[in-house]
Amino acid sequence: MTSDQSEQVIEVIAVADDGTTYRIERRCQFFHGEEHPSFFYCCLSDGQLVAWLGSGRYQLPDGTVVQEVASHIRH
Repeated sequence: MTSDQSEQVIEVIAVADDGTTYRIERRCQFFHGEEHPSFFYCCLSDGQLVAWLGSGRYQLPDGTVVQEVASHIRH
């Protein structure tokens, strides 16, 4: 990462219909001087990509849809 960019990680706790909880990382990369992220992706802690469906919903690699119940910015 160069000096003109920074990364922000938001940790999301999401729950499936069966009650199973998952920790998802939302990663945003910002270039200094820009208001909105230039690059954004979501993944599980092991690096598997997760699809963001909007409105706090995510789809896991196996097709399971989960709903966000909490989140915080990791420092």
